[in-house]
Amino acid sequence: MSKAETSELGGTDAHSTPPAGPPSAPQSVPRRRRWPRRALVALAVAIVLLAGLGAAASWHYSSDVVVPDHSGWPYDVDVRGTAAGRVTLERDEDTERPGVYGLEWEGGHAILGRVVDRDPETVTRRMRAVRGTLRGGDRARIYSKVFHGDPRSARDLPFEPVAVRSQLGPMPAWRIGGRARTWAIFVHGINDDRLSGLRIALALRAAGLTSLLISYRDDVGAPPSPDGKHHMGLTEWRDLEAAARFALDHGARRLVLVGYSMGGAIVTQFMERSPLAPRVAGMVLDAPALDWAETIEFGARKMGLPSVAAKPVEWAIGLRIDVDWDRLDALRHTDRLAVPTLLFHGLDDDVVPIATSAALARALPRQVELERVPHAGHVESWNVAPARYEARVRAFLVEAVSAAP
Repeated sequence: MSKAETSELGGTDAHSTPPAGPPSAPQSVPRRRRWPRRALVALAVAIVLLAGLGAAASWHYSSDVVVPDHSGWPYDVDVRGTAAGRVTLERDEDTERPGVYGLEWEGGHAILGRVVDRDPETVTRRMRAVRGTLRGGDRARIYSKVFHGDPRSARDLPFEPVAVRSQLGPMPAWRIGGRARTWAIFVHGINDDRLSGLRIALALRAAGLTSLLISYRDDVGAPPSPDGKHHMGLTEWRDLEAAARFALDHGARRLVLVGYSMGGAIVTQFMERSPLAPRVAGMVLDAPALDWAETIEFGARKMGLPSVAAKPVEWAIGLRIDVDWDRLDALRHTDRLAVPTLLFHGLDDDVVPIATSAALARALPRQVELERVPHAGHVESWNVAPARYEARVRAFLVEAVSAAP
């Protein structure tokens, strides 16, 4: 700014003489504006309410992870009509997804097959193995585990119900097959059950393996955990260890571990911590929860929130269980997972990020074969293409088992 400009704005030049005259009256300094007391109180209340709502939401979402819930999905699909071997359902992302799924309603169950017709509002699919009566106007639910009953009634597989002795008590399991020296142990996901393993059971048998479809703490029919909470694999791996010991005590020489979703976390915890891990010849994983923190952050992003929004949920989980986030990140311990592994992950999975499966494949390129499955949601890779899935599993197991010492 020039001296002339300073002068025009009421400033003084360094070489000029101030004009004479009486001293001016002192100017008052404007006081800082104060917030009205009511506004301050309202702001404080709003902050407290928002913090309370955030804490309540975090506690709620942490319950999805740590609180056992076997109530099942709600009946949220409208049945528009039925015909011989067909059912018409309201159209949405789930009802029009390709593949094979279970359909359940109050008092009944069926297996959904391929889509045969669709319009802007409805989808018509093949339907078989109907138990009960289904009518237009009923409400139903679709789920990925497909089958209902036990191995014999659902898939014509001879089986034996057994009890695996664990540190908490007997855990019910199904043993399928007999004298094979390699046993596959199937570990289901959170709040699921052994029925989900019937999808892969035929492939395991075709590969010549004896199968053990297990339950673990907090399952229906199994003992509860001491605090009544899920521990994301940090304690449940001991039940898998008990199942492994059962298999080895009953003729198994080698093991194949099969883990779906949280079952994958249980499998990786076993591989990191159990002295029986050297007996494992291979793994088959489907949408495994390899990094729980990343999985929770992925859930936040799917809700349109930033990843940092998951931190309060992680904090709430830490208040409810003794959690070790480093140990829950299998990608930090890949040296313990260096066995032949077939890994499936659906490209439409909105529960567990496929990025973690891809990271495991990159970390262990010689051991891990990653199958990215188009159109498959969470643990739905078998559902989208059952024949291809089973053929891939059989080929992998024959090679992995034959190569094992």
